[in-house]
Amino acid sequence: MLAELNRTTAEIKNEIKDLTQAQWDFKENADRWSIGEIIEHLEMQNQLHYREITTASKAPQYLQFRAITEGEDAHFTNYSTDSVLGTASWFLEPLGRFRTLKEGDYAFNKARGELIKFVEETHVDLRKQFTFRVPVEGRSISSLSIGEVRDLHQLLLTGIAHTDRHLRQIKNLKLHPGYPN
Repeated sequence: MLAELNRTTAEIKNEIKDLTQAQWDFKENADRWSIGEIIEHLEMQNQLHYREITTASKAPQYLQFRAITEGEDAHFTNYSTDSVLGTASWFLEPLGRFRTLKEGDYAFNKARGELIKFVEETHVDLRKQFTFRVPVEGRSISSLSIGEVRDLHQLLLTGIAHTDRHLRQIKNLKLHPGYPN
């Protein structure tokens, strides 16, 4: 987990280092994000995952949910190469908070660094703590599916896959004919 978090963090750093302001702000069209907006989006996602993982790690262990999550990591890792374009929830849409590379780089690394620090220091078994995307009270285990329930290890896998998707987006944006030199 740490290796993948560190890998994707380093790849983001490598992709954005030395960008000019014009490159930071460049958009293929009005409907697509700039690199600056992508970094803001990733920073917000890291903050949300940090809040979710630190809160859920303090909850009781509901081990009955292992029946749903066990052996299902590919559901989350495959997201990195899913060709279907995603749509960010309103609270993950960039607002232009980081006008410069320096601001965006700092914010992304701060949020990602806190997530990495949590993983390095936790004594919680992330496979025994769960997070939910639907109400589960009163529902049978068999009525729930992977994605509706995930363990905290899988939450981190989601963040890594999400970062890989946006790394690919940044690399493709740099190949656009109108991308500033």
